[in-house]
Amino acid sequence: MPLYGALSTEFYALDKPEAPPDAFDFYEALAREAGGPVHEPMCGTGRYLLGLLERGVDASGSDASPRMLEACRAAAKLRDLTPELSQQSLEALSCARPPALVFIPSGSFGLLIDDALVKAALRRVHDVLAPGGRFLVEAEKLLPGQAELSGVWGGRWVDRADGSRLVFSWLVQYSGAPDITTSLHRYELLEGGKLVAAEFEELRVRSYRPEDFGNMLESAGFHDIQALKPYERAPADESDDAIVFSARKA
Repeated sequence: MPLYGALSTEFYALDKPEAPPDAFDFYEALAREAGGPVHEPMCGTGRYLLGLLERGVDASGSDASPRMLEACRAAAKLRDLTPELSQQSLEALSCARPPALVFIPSGSFGLLIDDALVKAALRRVHDVLAPGGRFLVEAEKLLPGQAELSGVWGGRWVDRADGSRLVFSWLVQYSGAPDITTSLHRYELLEGGKLVAAEFEELRVRSYRPEDFGNMLESAGFHDIQALKPYERAPADESDDAIVFSARKA
């Protein structure tokens, strides 16, 4: 799982300063309904967490990446917020107060690749939840492979306040594994049209058959498992590329 370099973290923070409105509204409503503390593991730069705190939700966050947490603290300072943050991997998660809701949005859970690690992470989330607590996690749905996209570069850029430019390029490599997408990410910092820094990062993302992920949740001890359409309280269907799973601790 990537821990993110300085350029990739900065690009993410500039490129995605806020959560998508429909996704944020969905998670905010369920956070308020939880009736207790909320925790966001894999919180990254805090685009969900900080918005919840601004709206008075009792929320905390954690992430395995120290650079992402630094970016989250910097963004929080600009918004006059002091979030409760900790550096933790999901499979070793601990919370000072048992949360009534744990949520992992935006497909971040797919960064866990190894089967044993995935199962350990799900069990750990179950264990830290308060009795009756809810877990919301977004998972990419396994779709037919698109080998024709292999070897094609894509990219975009963002501009810094100082006028320099961060360029992000990616190259997808088809590996034959139907549930793993591998891509090479390249980050370049340009100042006055000259390259002054660069980073490379390999990213692997796992997708799931809905029934397989549901079985994993059940094996981890969860019940009342539902597969929902992204950011709606309706059952997922064949048209959905991703699924938000809702599950509860007994």
